[in-house]
Amino acid sequence: MAQPSFIQTIVTSTRIRLARNLAAYPFPEKMDKKLASEVIYLVGEELGKIDDFEKCDMGRFDKTQATLLQEQHLISPALIRRKGLATAFISSDKSISVMVNEEDHLREQYIYKGFDLYKAYERISGIDEDLGATLDFAYDEKLGYLTACPSNLGTGMRASVMMFLPGLATSGELKKFMPTLKAGGLTVRGVFGEGTAAEGYSYQVSNERTLGVSERELLDQMIRMTMTLSDLELRAREQMLKTDKIPLRDSCLRAYGALTNCAVLTLKELTEGMIKVRLGMALGFFKPRDVQAFNDFVADMRPASFRLENGLQNADEYDCDLMRAEIVHKVLPELVLRTD
Repeated sequence: MAQPSFIQTIVTSTRIRLARNLAAYPFPEKMDKKLASEVIYLVGEELGKIDDFEKCDMGRFDKTQATLLQEQHLISPALIRRKGLATAFISSDKSISVMVNEEDHLREQYIYKGFDLYKAYERISGIDEDLGATLDFAYDEKLGYLTACPSNLGTGMRASVMMFLPGLATSGELKKFMPTLKAGGLTVRGVFGEGTAAEGYSYQVSNERTLGVSERELLDQMIRMTMTLSDLELRAREQMLKTDKIPLRDSCLRAYGALTNCAVLTLKELTEGMIKVRLGMALGFFKPRDVQAFNDFVADMRPASFRLENGLQNADEYDCDLMRAEIVHKVLPELVLRTD
């Protein structure tokens, strides 16, 4: 899908999620461990015929491992809470996950780095068609796919874009735009979905309505609204530069300087600093060599990801602070340049 170059400074990722249930089984909340295990087995058998998926049993994963998957947006907090009853199947490239026995029997999702709703839909709908060829999904001619929550009836599809909206957030325009989004059947949530807070001006925009509309209609609506929000965000950024360019530039440059010249770096300091660096990129104070590489680096520095990838599972916080400073000091200047 052709798109203007500025979109990569606003949309960081695209996700399509499909909710499905097996006709012969009660919804997960009504299942005992035996029935839950049967559903996990059936789904796992079919996925194994499609691709190489890693089975992640929530009952056997420790907190750090489960948090890592959540940080990567591969599972939900709700799935983690269903220990002993829930499992996730993750593709080798970490782009596809199928959560089993969360709110519904299956939550199939594909995450695309960047903005391309149709590409994301085509990828996960292919998995869904393969599963539906052998698994008997609960479906009604009038209501569509039957789901545990009535709000998912119909297509059972949630299309989401993760957007970086500092201009709209700081100006208050995003809050004012909420009624327009709601009237269009859309909503704005935090980084990790429903019930979570925004993280560093990052918001998840997705459809709420799934009944009475087709997948194509939902995708087209999401594309239109994403472009509208992007246009509004660019205008808000221009206004920020008109009114507060010098203090904003000073704040962003100070954050960059602290991140690249410290010996000890706490998680709080990293988070606050990276928000300002990302803001500086959005406002043109910094030039990223590769926007996606920067986004990946920020994601890899989240707590569970950072500990596991650097062999710090049992390290104390001070040792983590030392290693964090060393890594950021080395990597950040390779990813982001000042535009003097």
